[in-house]
Order: sequence, then structure tokens, then C-alpha cells
Amino acid sequence: MKNSLIAAAILAAGLAPAAAVAQDAAAPAAETVAPTVGAKVFDPEGNEVGAVEAVAGDVVTVNTGVARAGLPTKAFAMREKGLTIGMTKAQLESAVMGAKAESGQAKEAAMVVDAPIKSSDGQVLGTIAKLEGEDVTMELANGDGATALFKKANIGLMPDGSLAIGMTAADFAQAIGGSAPAAPAEESPAAE
Repeated sequence: MKNSLIAAAILAAGLAPAAAVAQDAAAPAAETVAPTVGAKVFDPEGNEVGAVEAVAGDVVTVNTGVARAGLPTKAFAMREKGLTIGMTKAQLESAVMGAKAESGQAKEAAMVVDAPIKSSDGQVLGTIAKLEGEDVTMELANGDGATALFKKANIGLMPDGSLAIGMTAADFAQAIGGSAPAAPAEESPAAE
């Protein structure tokens, strides 16, 4: 059974994936359900998978004790024992761990010299100047040759494949005592 997964949840500065969204984990819908925090979650055979840790809109976070997964509300059905999903605990944990591994591999592949690093609001803060073990030296985009040092764990991979830190450009500029990089200028028509 192939599950379509998206690594989700960027922690404030670490950008560590904290959950995965399983798109194809739906159990046959018997009725519309509204999962609540603390409710136990079961597999199709009635075995416990975990418990609902959080509900945010249409995403329900299930904690198995080993992994956390954000599942769409449509993935749940109410059965004899309670909330049920179409995956066993082992399948869900395997899917989450697989998504984390894929995300980690993609992030590692993206971390190369001259790769841009963006803020959480999408502004390029600088480019990778040097990689040394777990350290990443970023040359700031302000053009004065200044650098900032990060741990790899503090740089995340955005859904579009770009590298980013968990700060806005303004927050980053304040943290380093400078000004935020200028937003890309729109080209104006040439004067005649």
C-alpha cells in the first residue's frame, strides 16, 4: 500500500519536520466524524494505533508514541471501538519515518555551496559559502561579505525545495543587528 506523504510542520528556528500528512490513509467512511484531542485511534482490525494529539482545521495529529502524523479528517471513520483509520500502527509509523528520511535526504542534497537560504517569508538572506560537518556558513546577501553561522539542523527544506530558516527577514536582520534584505524590485517601464 503506497501512501502519499508530505513532511509538515516547521518548528520555530529548527525547521525540523514534526509530522507527516498521510493522504491515502482513509478508512471507508461510515459517517462524518469530528475527532477530539485525547481520543484513541484504532486500525481496521480494532488494534490501538495511538491518540489524537491535536486538531487544527482539517488536520488531525495522531501520536503513536513513536511518531506523530497529521491526517486529514476524512481519513477517520467511527467504528465499534471508536475512531478508526485505514492503517495499522506499524504502517503509520513506517510511513512517517519514510517521509522524514526522504525529507532529510532532499535537504542534504540541496545543501551545496552557493545555494540560497531564505527567510520564512521567502526572502533570500544569503548563500551557502562553506559546509563543515554540521556547520553551515552563509554569506549574507547584503554584499558586504559578512557571514552567519548555522547548524544544519536549523535550516529546513521548504515545500518548493528551497532552503530556509525559521525566521522572517525582518527578525533575522534584527537578530544580526542589520536591516532586512530589500524585497525584489519590480521592473518599471523605461522612460522614453
